[in-house]
This record gives sequence, C-alpha cells and structure tokens, in this order.
Amino acid sequence: MKIFMTGASGYIGGVIVEKLLEARHRIVALARSDASAQRLDQQGIEVLRGDLSDARSLTLAAQAADGVIHNAFDMSTGDFAASNAIDAKVAEALIEGLRGSGKPLVYTSGTGVLGDTGKTVYDEDTSIAPSGLPAVQALQMRLHIEGAVLNAGGTRGIVLRPPNVYGRGDGHAVFWMIRAAARKLGAVPYAEGAGDNLWSYVHVEDLADLFVLALEKAPGGQLFHAGAQGGLRTQDIAVALSHGMGLGGKTVALEMPALAEAIGFPPMADYWSSNSQSSSEKARRILGWEPRHVDLLGEVARTSV
Repeated sequence: MKIFMTGASGYIGGVIVEKLLEARHRIVALARSDASAQRLDQQGIEVLRGDLSDARSLTLAAQAADGVIHNAFDMSTGDFAASNAIDAKVAEALIEGLRGSGKPLVYTSGTGVLGDTGKTVYDEDTSIAPSGLPAVQALQMRLHIEGAVLNAGGTRGIVLRPPNVYGRGDGHAVFWMIRAAARKLGAVPYAEGAGDNLWSYVHVEDLADLFVLALEKAPGGQLFHAGAQGGLRTQDIAVALSHGMGLGGKTVALEMPALAEAIGFPPMADYWSSNSQSSSEKARRILGWEPRHVDLLGEVARTSV
C-alpha cells in the first residue's frame, strides 16, 4: 500500500517507517524541516514538505494514499491544550481526505487519557473519569479526537493508545526526561509516596509492529491499548534506570514541587507520580500482536543512554 504518514522522522515514527518498509509498503511522509526531509529521502521515502497547519495539503495527501498513519503531535506550543487543538484539526483534515473510501486511518492517542488508573488495569471499555489535573484534562481532549476517528463515515478509523514507550534511546519520551533530571541530581527521582504505583510499558519496536498490524488488519471503529508489559512498580523502574545510567541504583523520593523543578516540566511530574495500567488483550486477540520485548527492567538496567 501507499501510506501517507505524519511524524515519520520522530522517535516512534522512525521505527514505524522501518517496519512499513520491511512489509513492502510505500511511504509518503510529511516533513517540516530540511533535516527531516533529507533523512527521509535517504531512506527512499517520498517527502511532502509542509507542516500540520496546512489542512488542504493533508487532505490531498490522504486522498492520494491507500492508508494514513497519523503519528505526529506538535508540542512546539509547550501547551497540551493548544497542541490538542492542532491535533483535532489535523485529524479532521485527514478524515476529510479519506471520507467514503473505506481506507484505513490509524490515529495515535495514548493511555495518558486514562488519568490515574489506581490499581485497576484498564481495557478499552473501562469508563474514564474526568481528571482534576490540568495536564490530564488537556490530554483527555484527545478522547474527542478518538471519537471522530472511530466514527468517521466510510473510513476504516483505528485508534492506538500506547502507554509509556521505551527502547532505542527513548527519544524524548518519559524516560528521557527522568534521565535528564537524574543527571542533575545524581539519583533517579520519583514522587514521595508513589514508589508502589504501577505502570504498563511497550518497547518502540513492538509498538511499531502493532501499527503495521492495525493498518493491515484492524476492523474500522476499533480502539486498541498497546501495553506489552504491566504491573511495573515506579520504584523498581527508577532503580533500573539508575543502574543503566551508572548511578548504582540510587533513587530519591521528592515532594511534588521539587520533582516538578527537577524534571523541568510540571505536567510530566504529575504523570510520573500516578498509576497507568492498561490491558492489550484485545490487540493480541484480534490482531495477533505478540510483543517480543517483555523485560523492561532488565533492558533499562542495561541501557546507558
């Protein structure tokens, strides 16, 4: 298939590109910068120069493709709410391009929309309570975008909700920010009282495999959680990160204001202090997804990035 893709030069997107090429799909990728365009061109990918603000170009690119993967998320504003408003317009433009075609649109959301899951492992049908945290409230705006994709008429709309993603250096994901804070502190930080909180994670390569499966096989109107491994304690994750960084397993529990200052991005401090567990049984059952990386603690402890 000829696939139009946003976010193809990013941390997750770059691995999705590899998997799509392995599956012998052709890719047209949106590129905002010269560096991204050059990198994509070197991979033999057709480049569409532009950005997420050009709704007309997005619609035309979607019309010309056999399927779309939307994996970009513009955080240049530094504001989740503003970024989600941009994302809603992008999704609308892509839906318009595919409307009535029956072609697939795979939209990247995330389990951040769930808020703090406590000790419950959320599946795709678990009711989501509105959060009181401003950062999560902004993330939960994506629920409306999810609904638009899943209910798009004449389009095979599919939504993936990855949890925290790791592997291949961790890009600019959660671990990247935690490691940056740890370098300043000499120990990996987490919130006081949050050491026993529980998480789900997915390796970037397993996640990319799921994108290809969803594109090729998922029925329209379906939502899939993408966690490969769950039940991981915050403190155990912090210790593993510390070993991987050569800090000897040192961790430090901080009060929330100090954690936010150390991380440098208060919404991430709120997120890192919560629980986030999700079940991917549906993706395994319907799509035949079989994650291969299921030893997060071991892999992270061996990673020196």
